[in-house]
Amino acid sequence: MRRAALFLAGLMLALTPTVAHAHEERASQFPPGNGHTPTYRTAAQAADVLVVCKPDTASLVARIADPALRARNEQLLKRCGFAHLQAAVDAVRVRRTNIYVLPGHYREEPSLSAPCTKSYAGGIVTYEQVVSCGEIVDLVTIAGDSVTDPDIVCDNQLCDLQIEGTGAAPTDVLFTAGFRADGDWAKHNVLKADRADGIYLKNMGFELAKENAVYVHETDGYVIDNVVARNNDLYGILTFTSDHGLIKNCETHHNGDSGIYPGSAADVNAASTQPPPLTRWSVEITGCNTHHNALGFSGTAGNSVYFHDNRVHDNGAGYVTDSFVGGHPGMPQDHAWLEDNDIYSNNTNYYGNVQGSSPPCSRRPAAVGYEKGMVCPSFQVPVGTGILIAGGNYNLIRNNRIYDNWRNGAMLFWVPGAIRGDMTASGQLDTSNHNRYIGNRLGFHPAGVTQPNGTDFWWDDQGLGNCWEGNVAATGQVTTNAVVPVLPTCAVGSILPAGSGAKSATLLPCSMYNRNSEPDPPGCDWLDSPAPPRGRQAAPGEPIVAAAAVTAPTQSTGGDALPATGGTPPVLLAGVVLVAGLLVYRRVRRPVDPSR
Repeated sequence: MRRAALFLAGLMLALTPTVAHAHEERASQFPPGNGHTPTYRTAAQAADVLVVCKPDTASLVARIADPALRARNEQLLKRCGFAHLQAAVDAVRVRRTNIYVLPGHYREEPSLSAPCTKSYAGGIVTYEQVVSCGEIVDLVTIAGDSVTDPDIVCDNQLCDLQIEGTGAAPTDVLFTAGFRADGDWAKHNVLKADRADGIYLKNMGFELAKENAVYVHETDGYVIDNVVARNNDLYGILTFTSDHGLIKNCETHHNGDSGIYPGSAADVNAASTQPPPLTRWSVEITGCNTHHNALGFSGTAGNSVYFHDNRVHDNGAGYVTDSFVGGHPGMPQDHAWLEDNDIYSNNTNYYGNVQGSSPPCSRRPAAVGYEKGMVCPSFQVPVGTGILIAGGNYNLIRNNRIYDNWRNGAMLFWVPGAIRGDMTASGQLDTSNHNRYIGNRLGFHPAGVTQPNGTDFWWDDQGLGNCWEGNVAATGQVTTNAVVPVLPTCAVGSILPAGSGAKSATLLPCSMYNRNSEPDPPGCDWLDSPAPPRGRQAAPGEPIVAAAAVTAPTQSTGGDALPATGGTPPVLLAGVVLVAGLLVYRRVRRPVDPSR
């Protein structure tokens, strides 16, 4: 068994290029973890108050309908001392400062034309560069750690900084990075909080960055509250190697990778052999609406993420966590907790925007149409999938409403360590184990109609301790592609350390995806739009769509399971399937209308 696993791992490694999902970053580490999630602070509780406004703020404030909110802004406007947020950040002198940003459109022109940016020729940015000239990649930079000490702990006046927009809606205070005169991206990030322990961002909009709208890095304690992050080439909200986080009431849309990405979240439960619920997580994400992104949520090494009461819909894929990329701390992924979410209709296919002879995404960034909602997918995902765990352990998926995802409701497969550079024998079977799918409602639309998933549970049959219990389908039968006649219960758990080689082989061609050099890998069907499942009923006011010509797999007679025909083929069959896949004819798709 181990030899077979190593063979397939080697095959996958040989065919896996540098994964586009990784973002270019300096070597990073987790913070010590002794911080805390900050709480909201009123002006009276702040050590100091600074106010930012624009020339047209007075006229914008006059239009605010709420009398109390209008009066608050009028009082703050009298104290306005800055026209740019970065200038206010640079003027902070004491910890626990509140910065209020009044309604207006903020382009941060001094950051766009800062003289120190002329020396940057690209590549990885060091923390020292972030401190001395954050403008080389950021529109706004908050750097809280001294460069004279060896740790990454926040120790200057920018610790516990709170920045709050004062408009009636987040986009009333809008930060736009945008494009340079030559049509290229102006900045990699709209706002970056780097080693900025205690940062609290509230009620603002961020858009049009080469990489991220909001980026929190090596930070212990942060809140992102009621923020809109939209129209970026990669991520809406990205956090990396950070701890004690809370992301709530956000909206993220039209991002080329994912709306929300807690990558390498602090691995605070790495030693635990118990699944969630747990008393400690690295980041809580709740009340967010993430839609019309390539991925609604993603997290390479998305560890100890508590994701609940969110809406994830109309993306290419919904919630994705993985153990693909080498160099990310906290590998392999573990202990995410998904509960009470609505994960539905993740069938939007953006891959046509990067395919064909002259796709929209091949133009200079300013001409692509990002500001109008054009999405250029940076990573390969199986379009039509609600939840994907690609190599993870001890994850709990409980009491979610998962419906109308035309390929798979939830997908689980093994990722051998070789993919991320771990060539040890034990590393090839260290995912996916002890994942639990409990009490989910499948195919139930809130309006009372039935909207089934293409297949409720896709599994490659691999792993120890995986289980499915109490899941209920609107069609009466939960569907799966598993080879076992009944999916394992949590009292028993799955027992196969290595799964189906044929299933793994079908995933390999998609690993070749690169939106610039290989946007349509031969043999990869992930990038094709799946047909709506048979039996799908239109919701009130929704146009009727044609049902799939082919039915979902044969349903089981009861329980959570669906029998599949045949047994597990030999792992060597993976090579045969792969070769056949590589000969599949290249397809051409039409771009997605960004106005959808």
